[in-house]
Amino acid sequence: MVSRILPIENGHNFRELGGYQTLDGKTLKTKRLLRTANLADLSPKNLALLNSYNVSVDIDLRSKDERQQVPDKVPVSAKYKSVPIFKEDQTESTTTEAELYQRYTNNPLGGQMQMQKVYQELVQDEHSIKMYRQFFEILLQQSADNQATLFHCTGGKDRTGMAAYYLLNALNVPEPVIRQDYLLTNTASQQHIAQRMSRLAAKHASSGFIKSTHALMSVQSAYLDTATTTIKQNWGSTQNYLQTALKLSKSDINQLRATYLN
Repeated sequence: MVSRILPIENGHNFRELGGYQTLDGKTLKTKRLLRTANLADLSPKNLALLNSYNVSVDIDLRSKDERQQVPDKVPVSAKYKSVPIFKEDQTESTTTEAELYQRYTNNPLGGQMQMQKVYQELVQDEHSIKMYRQFFEILLQQSADNQATLFHCTGGKDRTGMAAYYLLNALNVPEPVIRQDYLLTNTASQQHIAQRMSRLAAKHASSGFIKSTHALMSVQSAYLDTATTTIKQNWGSTQNYLQTALKLSKSDINQLRATYLN
C-alpha cells in the first residue's frame, strides 16, 4: 500500500502520485512524481526526506509575486523551474486577511464563486495553457528512473490540482481515481485549514468570511466540475484537450507512459 501523504511537518499537502492503477492495468511508478504545496517553510528534516526521493526538478507553478514573497527551499539535487500558471495569482493565496475580510465578510458564497472562476481560467486562459504545455515539456525530459519530479503552487490544490488532473489523464488513470486524488487535498490539508478556521473564530470573524475562507483553502467537486465542463464545452473531452490545447502528440503520450508507468 503506497503511503500517499508524505510526513512533512513544516508544510502541508505533500503527496506521492505513485501506485495509481491505469485503465490498461499498469501502475504509476513510486518516487517519480510528487505534488505539493509551497516549499518555503521546510525544515532540514523535511528537505532530507525530499532528497531521499532524489528530486531532480522543482516545478514552481506560482506567480512572480508569490515566489518573491515566499521563495522555495529547493532540494539539493533539484533544478528549479518557474512555470507561472497565472501571471498574477488569482487563487487569493497571497491576499492579506484584511483585504479578504473586506471582500467576503458579508459574502459567504464569494469564496466558492471565486474558485469556480479560477478553474475556468485554468482551463481556457491562453497563458495558463502555454504554461501547462511547458509543465509537460519538463516532464518529458525526466527519463531517469532514479529521479523524482516535484510540482507545486502555494496550497498545492488548484494550479497543482489541474496539473495532476491533466497528467493522470495522460497516463490513463480512471476518472474516479483522478477525482479521488484531487479531493485528497482536503485530508492532506485538514490540520492547516482547521488552524486557520480556529484563528478566525477566535477573532470573532463573521460566518460569511469563515465560510468563504474555507472555500478558498479547500477543494470541492464543484471546482473540478467547472474545469471539466469548460473542457467538454470547448474541446469535447479531456483527451482532446491534451492533444489540441496542450499540444501533446501521441508520441508525447506514449513517452510519458513509458517514463512514469510500470
